[in-house]
Amino acid sequence: MTKDMNTMVTQNRAVLNFELIARNDFAFLSELGFSEIESSPTLIRYHKGDVELDVYHGRQSYEIGAGVSYLGTRYSLVEIIRATDPETAKHYCNFSTTTPEGVVVGLEQLSLLMKRYALAALRDGPKFFSILEAQRKLWSEEYALDVLAQQLRPQADDAFRKGDYASAAELYARIKARLSPAEVKRLTLAEKRRSQQ
Repeated sequence: MTKDMNTMVTQNRAVLNFELIARNDFAFLSELGFSEIESSPTLIRYHKGDVELDVYHGRQSYEIGAGVSYLGTRYSLVEIIRATDPETAKHYCNFSTTTPEGVVVGLEQLSLLMKRYALAALRDGPKFFSILEAQRKLWSEEYALDVLAQQLRPQADDAFRKGDYASAAELYARIKARLSPAEVKRLTLAEKRRSQQ
């Protein structure tokens, strides 16, 4: 794409034909009882009962993606994928494009992903979202523990090297679920030496 064409696309997103292509690729939603409630050159929103689905082409990022909302809580596609296929979710990222050809490819891929991973959310509503909400809480706790481990591990290692076994034992114990086998040995040794002091 030439610089002039790229500037034109940035100024006039309609040339990418996002709305038309998205409507075609997501026509299966009408079979599930969804109705289109909003559209623009960068967004189409569908609705059925307590569930909404948005398909978008990011205004600044140019990412093609989707999200599903239930009772006002929005879940990204990666969260929905993670609920059934955590390994695929680890490697998932939104397709990004500034060309009409890229929009075709990106929306086709997104439609296939939605059919594969989001049908339970779109069909089973409350049941699926209660599971998803519980998993979201668990993922949040796991992430918080990962962050805590990144913060405390260097402090625990430093305390252990300095012979401050009480501090080392306390710090290692707070991140026990994230310790390597070597760190578990240090924790055991630090607890033993702390009790001898």
